[in-house]
Amino acid sequence: MPTFEILEAERKIQVRSVLSFLLVLALIGGSIGIAVLLFITGPKAEENVDPRAAPPVEILEVSLGEHQVTIHTQGGIESRRETRIAAELSGRVVEVSPDFKRGGSVKEGQRLIQIDPSDFRAALARAESGLSEAKLALAQENARVEQARIDWERLGRGNTANPLALREPQLAAATAAAASAAAEVERATRDLERTEIRAPFDASIRETNAEVGTITRPGEMLAELYTSEDLEVRLPVPLEDFGFIQRDQNSQPYGKITLTGTIGGQDFTWPAEAVRIDREIDRRTLSGHLVVKVLPSDDPLYRLPPVGLFTRAMIVGDTLKNVAVIPREALREGGDALIVDSAGKIEFRKLSIIRTTRTHAVVREGLADGDRLCLTRLNSPVAGMEVTIETAPDESN
Repeated sequence: MPTFEILEAERKIQVRSVLSFLLVLALIGGSIGIAVLLFITGPKAEENVDPRAAPPVEILEVSLGEHQVTIHTQGGIESRRETRIAAELSGRVVEVSPDFKRGGSVKEGQRLIQIDPSDFRAALARAESGLSEAKLALAQENARVEQARIDWERLGRGNTANPLALREPQLAAATAAAASAAAEVERATRDLERTEIRAPFDASIRETNAEVGTITRPGEMLAELYTSEDLEVRLPVPLEDFGFIQRDQNSQPYGKITLTGTIGGQDFTWPAEAVRIDREIDRRTLSGHLVVKVLPSDDPLYRLPPVGLFTRAMIVGDTLKNVAVIPREALREGGDALIVDSAGKIEFRKLSIIRTTRTHAVVREGLADGDRLCLTRLNSPVAGMEVTIETAPDESN
């Protein structure tokens, strides 16, 4: 092959290589240009900054004012007068009153039991006879003393009289014998009176232990009586509420008290008045006791509650001034609360709490009129944290 043809073939190969390289460069440049154009002219994604969301909270606007303390407690109805009647003599019961039975009612002075009085009447008769004899002996001795005095004045010739000569010891003995006989009559009279056992006051009978034919012995219990008209309740009051009981200048308790009891599924109420405060604290329950007297109501069915009825009591206590009453759920551990300021940020507020109930707390210091109290429980709140006040839905729609 001639040299010219060889050179021509090599030149064509070189031209093709250069053209291929230039084509590749053109394709790469075009791709870069298209990418740059798309980057410049394409839509840009908006930057989405997700700030920390302010949690919604419910608030209560604080209002200071007066608060009437009411103390709730409970206790059983008790009789203020109870007694056990016992025999003072030995004898056989010969008569009992028709009302002398469990649940019966008796009047003061009513005879309940009659013990056989025969032996005691005889004893009284003997005592009266002995008294008559002693009085006669005393009268005779007085006459002898008078005669002895006259005789001594006539025969004594101015000497000091001997007591025996004037019969002074004999007179003293006769006087003592008469007094002893009179005392025996009084004792026999009392014994005869004791054969009749009478009710000491208007009462109801809780228990009886005697019937016709029963032989009584001194000290043996015959009946248990209680009054159903003079009633009281011993009400336990926790020490944290004890200081709110109203008292007068003499430290005597007073205030409106209402008792409520349930009988047959129906609630009945009775007024009561404070009588006294027990001076001893119950160490088991750490509570004091207020004793109240039950007053009759206008209800004809249960004018007074039955003895033993369990009642619920509401005591109206002191009136606290310039305090705030807040829901107990708004309190945090340690006795502080969260306040939402005007900028919607929370702050911690230390409260002085003087009383708490199951639902509310009474605050004396730490809150002011218009403070916005946070009622929502927040997880890990910090001072200055922003919150959103939640608006209550419109209930009119």
